Amino acid sequence: MYKTELVDDISVGNVTNKIDQKIAEMEKSGYRLITMSFLGTQRAVLVFKKGLKGSLL
Repeated sequence: MYKTELVDDISVGNVTNKIDQKIAEMEKSGYRLITMSFLGTQRAVLVFKKGLKGSLL
């Protein structure tokens, strides 16, 4: 199962912290990051996939 998350209000100073926090939060639920892209300068879209570690599923 895939899940898309939007990270708002990012800046040059906090972009890594906000994205890392969202990745850690989603990993606790069994999701892993598949891809990420930026929308302008203040938003990032992260796509996660839930599945078994090391699995092709």
